Amino acid sequence: METVLIAIGSLVPLLIFLVAIHEFGHFVTARAMGVKVLEFGIGFPPRAFGFYTGNTAVMVDARTRYVGFTGLDDLSCGQKVRVSSTEDDQGNLVARIIELSRKRAEGEELSEEEELRVDEEDLLNHEGKLRSVGERSIALADMMYSVNWAPIGGFVRLAGESNPNVPRSLAGKSPGTRFLVLIAGPFMNAILPLLIFTVLLMIPQEEAVGHLVIDQVSENSAAAAAKVQPEDRIIKANGNVIENRLDFTREINLNGGSMMSMLVDRDNQELVLHVRPRFDTESDRWLVGVIPRLENIEIVKRGEPIWEAVPNSFVNTWEMLVLVKQSIWGSFGEGSPPEFSGPIGIAQVTGEITRDGGLIGWLGVGILLSINLAILNVLPIPMLDGGRLLFVGLEWVRRGKKIPAKKEGMVHLIGFAVLMGGVFLVSVNDISRLIDGRSLLG
Repeated sequence: METVLIAIGSLVPLLIFLVAIHEFGHFVTARAMGVKVLEFGIGFPPRAFGFYTGNTAVMVDARTRYVGFTGLDDLSCGQKVRVSSTEDDQGNLVARIIELSRKRAEGEELSEEEELRVDEEDLLNHEGKLRSVGERSIALADMMYSVNWAPIGGFVRLAGESNPNVPRSLAGKSPGTRFLVLIAGPFMNAILPLLIFTVLLMIPQEEAVGHLVIDQVSENSAAAAAKVQPEDRIIKANGNVIENRLDFTREINLNGGSMMSMLVDRDNQELVLHVRPRFDTESDRWLVGVIPRLENIEIVKRGEPIWEAVPNSFVNTWEMLVLVKQSIWGSFGEGSPPEFSGPIGIAQVTGEITRDGGLIGWLGVGILLSINLAILNVLPIPMLDGGRLLFVGLEWVRRGKKIPAKKEGMVHLIGFAVLMGGVFLVSVNDISRLIDGRSLLG
């Protein structure tokens, strides 16, 4: 039970944070590009609570219809209203319908005015609280920040995501603008690891350093083929100084499948050996077949100044990408497809790493998940940003001719069903692994 609580307690806030960062990218870019943002939500509905902000000016004219009241004189500041607006030639919003917001009873039929309102698909449907009421206009706080009961993920609700006729809609913008809005989410997930790495590198942390000495060499291993011997002290690997097991393990994984140079001290004589790490399918990692020990251990506290931490954050993020690639290609190279995991498996890993590594471990998982979210969301997968980017690209290739919204929606719907089916299958595997007491970490 404790492990389950740690897994849930560590993964849920991490996912909320990562998705909120992702959606914040869409949110900021959409507003900068003139797209009307209706809601920024943490979690998924039903809504727990929220509040309105903003100050949207909406004009009224002789064609404005009122539902539930007779005119602007009946309105006062703080009231909640639903508004359906069009846009005039000067870009001003003009209300076609203003309705006093109220909770509708279950089974209650719509009035004639409400049915007419629902049929107005090309209008901007927004709601909020009145900030001011004038003779021929109202000011509406119609941007909702919400917290919702399903505590995983988040969303940004934009006007007219598939209808270009809606005023200030996403679909009504140029392909270039829509590309920027859609790519902004993955971009935020891509730069987040840089920020986390920078902070981590600047925080002084204790680490054990010393002389890494080969204790055992396995028979028929890559190290044995390279003539590595017990008691060899590893000085460098691929030109990088080795001070502990972590340094050595990182170099092995980064150079898996290719030749790696090792500078060793053997009986006070420096030798250069060349070893090719091999992928081990049982542990899902690259190995050379040695068991090292750390001698002359010191515990040192290290932190980097910001001018070193920033460039090194790029190096660390790139190495993280290489490590992911190495793990995937290592599995395929051995004829064993990598073991994918769904939400249950990710929770298991997050809980185990958080339990053993604390905050640093938790942030490390966050870096890896953020990178994966960035990559996943630029792939042409229906329902995700990459799938929508694909349709923007097709529109550009077709010289502005859009794919019909219903056809695009059907593709996204089918893709979502396939995606959920895949999540279900890997979740079954995750549950089976948990029952067997196995860990993704080996």
